[in-house]
This record gives sequence, C-alpha cells and structure tokens, in this order.
Amino acid sequence: MRYYNGYKEKISPEEEKRLWLEYAQTRSLEAREKLAEKYIHLVKYVINRMLTVSHIESEILDYDDLYSCGVIGLLAAIDGFDITREVKFITYAIPRIKGSIIDELRSVDWIPRSLRQQVNRLQSAFSELEGELMRPANDLELSEKLGISSDDLQTLLNHASRASLLSLDEMVRISEDSATTRGELTPARKTEDPRDSIHQEEIVELLTQAIENLPEKERLVVILYYNDELTLREIGEVLGVTESRVCQLHTKAMLRLRGKLAAWKEDLVV
Repeated sequence: MRYYNGYKEKISPEEEKRLWLEYAQTRSLEAREKLAEKYIHLVKYVINRMLTVSHIESEILDYDDLYSCGVIGLLAAIDGFDITREVKFITYAIPRIKGSIIDELRSVDWIPRSLRQQVNRLQSAFSELEGELMRPANDLELSEKLGISSDDLQTLLNHASRASLLSLDEMVRISEDSATTRGELTPARKTEDPRDSIHQEEIVELLTQAIENLPEKERLVVILYYNDELTLREIGEVLGVTESRVCQLHTKAMLRLRGKLAAWKEDLVV
C-alpha cells in the first residue's frame, strides 16, 4: 500500500470537479491519487479525534497502523462517492474513514473482555434505570443500581471511555443489505428501499429525542463534539470543566444513547 506523505495539494474547485468526473468515467488511478492527496488530511483529523476521545493504548495499535486503515477508508470513500448527489465529500468520507479504523480495532479486539463486560453492565444499568425512572439516572442512582461506591463508579466510567469509540459514528444496520452511520442519519437522506427510509426516520426520531433528554452538560458535549466539531479541550473551556471531565460526560452520553438504540432493536425483534 502506498503511504501518502500528507501533502495537501492545492486544487481549484473546477479542477477537483474535473477529477471527480474523470474518475467516475474512467476509474483513472492518477485522478484517484490526486483526490486522495487532496483529502489525506481527513485521515489525520479522524485519528486525532478518535485518540482524544477514546484513549486508545499505543501498544495495541500504533499511529501508522491506524493511519494505514484510515487511508483504506479514504480510498473506499473515493471509490464510492457519487458526485451527482448533493453531499460534500468530507461529509461522506469521514464516517467511512472512521469505520475502517474501527473495523481494524475490532479485529484485534483492542478492548479487554473484562472491560467490555463492565461497559455492557454499565450500559444496561443506564437503560434499566431510565426505563424505570422515565428520566436520566444520576450517579448516585447508578452506583446504587450497580452496588458499587461512587468512587468505583467514577473509575468504571473512566475505564469505559476507552470503549467510547462505538458512538454516533458506529455503523448501524438498517436492513439485510443496507447500513449507514448514526451520525449520517437525517430525514432528508435519500434511500433506495422504503423499508430503509422508515427505519432511518425511526432512528432519527429516537436519537433526536434521546439527545434532547440527556442531562444538560452531556447534551452540550454531544452537540459541541459532533455538530460543532470542537475538541474535548475546547468543550472543556466552554463548559468550564477539565478535559477529562468532558471525556467522562461524553462516555455517559454515549452509554445512554447506545442503551436507547439497543432497546429499540429489541423492540423490533419482538
């Protein structure tokens, strides 16, 4: 595999459009390479955000491994991009770059089994409590539900942040032959299968309501991170808290949202 040197070639909008058209018509490797060089910075952007929010251990996969997986995702995005659709390439490419990296992380099982079990237990506790209370559970209620001390809960939340990669950008299967990402799901998104459209609208409505019902600081973290694309440090400055506190708020929000989606999937099966 070729490793791109990270140089972002300056291409005019007209030249870029010509490259996209050329690649669509001829699958020219030269056009593909120029497009990859223009957008290679997206790989570093995605990796840096993933490393910040998830605290991936360097001994599990080093930066070069993550980078090569990101390049694979970028090339796949270039291959699958449809210039005729009213979607920016950056919007289309970022979830696919991240998905490629997540696939590799899953393949090496980077989350220890004990941690995975703890995260699942924590997610179930959030879901069960909020189903009973009909509101977001607080830390005291959560620690009592789990039968652990407040200090142990904070430690568990900090450990769970390692698994928070599986968040709004996780791939969501909406039918046997179609999948998208949670972050991509919008009511205006076009689909081929009417069943997919119905499922997407249901997920959008579910996530929209779930985000609106998050505790205020968790809701702000989700909005600032995924919508405004601020870093955790920048979010901390906005909220007046430390970066580690923002990471914990992000983790709790993701656990709540994943619990909502898990419950929704169970309802579909029933």
